[in-house]
This record gives sequence, structure tokens and C-alpha cells, in this order.
Amino acid sequence: MFSPFSLLHWHTSLDPQLKLRIRSPVDAFSHNRMDSTDPLMASGLQGDGLWLELRGTTLYSPFTALFSRKNQTGQHLQFIHSSGLKLVLDFPLYCQDKHGLGFHWLVGEQTNVQAGQALLHYDKALLSQPGQSFGLFLRIAPHSKIHSIHCRAGYHQALQDDLLAIQLVSA
Repeated sequence: MFSPFSLLHWHTSLDPQLKLRIRSPVDAFSHNRMDSTDPLMASGLQGDGLWLELRGTTLYSPFTALFSRKNQTGQHLQFIHSSGLKLVLDFPLYCQDKHGLGFHWLVGEQTNVQAGQALLHYDKALLSQPGQSFGLFLRIAPHSKIHSIHCRAGYHQALQDDLLAIQLVSA
């Protein structure tokens, strides 16, 4: 489903002029949300974002922030930067059926975290469904100062590669 009002733009490389960058919080391949095997994520009902097909087993904080999570099952993981920028991650809804099994949290439900801090070890074998890639949905919450969000398709190494570049509204 194409969204004509999307702020998200896909590229083969990120423009070096865009200085506001967010590092990848996981080892993963980034894809358009429509490539997700989770129908809710693919539908766009959760907003515009990207599907991260996970390769690693650890989630890190991409920047210094207030981190919060809805529950033990990887739903609505939120990072709030001091500038007001909000990054939201969700594991597939079927992970709720595991009642927290497969998630080993290294931090509490609401805590201040530092950039690069390990937050979660997840068991891909336990959480995956047969025949489907395992991943999570990532989105930036709407913010009045964001003009556009740019991402690069392909593999991203956690804390090493820029996942997103944000263009701010010019004054």
C-alpha cells in the first residue's frame, strides 16, 4: 500500500548532506514495511516505517533516550530523545503468544539509556514462525520539525551503520 503522504524515502545510499542520522539498533536487512509477513505491519495501520529482517540477537539503543516498553513481549518499544524525537519499534504481534518467552530484557520497562547500550537479547529460533522471516517494525513518530526521513535498503550492522537520515524543516 503506497502512502502519498509518506515522509519515508528509500535510497541506495544516504545523502551525506543530511547530518541528523540514526544508527541501526539491530543487525538486520531493511525493507519497505509492505515486505513484512505480519499483516498489521504490511497494512500501514501502524504508520509508515520499515521492516527490519533480523540477523542478530541483540537490540541496542540507537541514541541516548528515555526507553519504555509496553510489556515483556516486544510490543511498542519507544525511544524518546531529549529533542522530542520518538523512535518506535514493534516485534510481530504473534510474539505476544509466547508471553515473554524468548525475550531476555537487560533493562526495566522505563529507564534512561545511553547510545549503544544493550537492551534486549531475543531468541530468534523460539520467536520465529516456520517459513517466515523474523523481524521488527521501526517507525519515527510524527514531529513538526521533520520534513523527510531517508533510509537505505540493504544490510545494516548494529551501531555501525546509519539506518535513517532525517531532513528537518528549514526555518
